[in-house]
Amino acid sequence: MQAKQLPPDQPSADGDHVDLVRRQWATEMPELDTTPLAVIARLGRLRTYLDQGLDALFGEYGLTRQSWDVLACLRRKGKPYQLTPTELSRAVMRTSGTITHTLYSLEHAGLIQRIPSEADGRSLPVQLTAAGIELVERVAPRHLDNERELLAALAPDEQSQLAALLRTLLVALESQPPPEPDRRRRPVTWRG
Repeated sequence: MQAKQLPPDQPSADGDHVDLVRRQWATEMPELDTTPLAVIARLGRLRTYLDQGLDALFGEYGLTRQSWDVLACLRRKGKPYQLTPTELSRAVMRTSGTITHTLYSLEHAGLIQRIPSEADGRSLPVQLTAAGIELVERVAPRHLDNERELLAALAPDEQSQLAALLRTLLVALESQPPPEPDRRRRPVTWRG
């Protein structure tokens, strides 16, 4: 007995959006190998769902994902909880402009302070304030509980397998020089 073929615009009961997209491509361009979509598109869609879940928690504390990343990076660095803006930019993989804006907001909120550098007069390292340390230590346990909830569809051994596979991919990508962020929006141009 042959399996029932779903129309290309109907999701299956046990499939996801990526299954639908791959089925549509298979109908329109059967010669196109969409295997990478099974991973890359799912990672992209998962990021959207995960960001929404994380942003909801951070929003309860007046934080964004970027501001949390900076605060957490400073706290886990250890005493004196201090890094330069360039070190933060690299650590949290954000552009220098995004870091500058985030640092301004965090400083205005009293969560970080800029410290004059004795080694380099041009650099102003940032440091967590007592309020910043207290906030990170209050949010961190809730953040990890939130992440556990976001991963609850996977059994612990599945989470371990996924973590190992993602680590393998990330190690390979991190062994290459990091791409420079493109700060300009470029219009779509067709050169066909």
